[in-house]
Amino acid sequence: MEPRQQPPMVYPPHKYPSGAKSTSRGFTLLELLVALAILSIVAISALKNNSTIIANTTYLQDKTMAHWVAMNKAAELQLAGNWLPEEEEIEGVAVLADRQWQWHAKGQATPDPDLQQLEIRVGPFREQGKFSPMADVTVYLGRPTGYTL
Repeated sequence: MEPRQQPPMVYPPHKYPSGAKSTSRGFTLLELLVALAILSIVAISALKNNSTIIANTTYLQDKTMAHWVAMNKAAELQLAGNWLPEEEEIEGVAVLADRQWQWHAKGQATPDPDLQQLEIRVGPFREQGKFSPMADVTVYLGRPTGYTL
């Protein structure tokens, strides 16, 4: 007895009996790879933008706090009635939002003898190293009552 032979495979025709073409078709592997590549590029750029936004937010928060420290120090000096001799610089450390901030204040004369320009610079506190101000505020203080040269 001879082995049975399989009948040849018959594939369905590409046309429907009515003559209309089939419109359902899947994606090719190349199309899927291109779509995944585009999606990954978009995701990476979105992540990079988010990290930049977070870094800028932290910087702006620090800059705002430094400005608040400078304005607080200007108000303290004005309320205390302090008048700094020309070109004298005072410095100190202030605490705001559980952080230490280093400040420097320098008085300068103005054309009006009853008015003093006060420049206040504030930056994060550092034990060692160079002072790097994040905020620089200039205010004008009136001569305290009873103060003579």
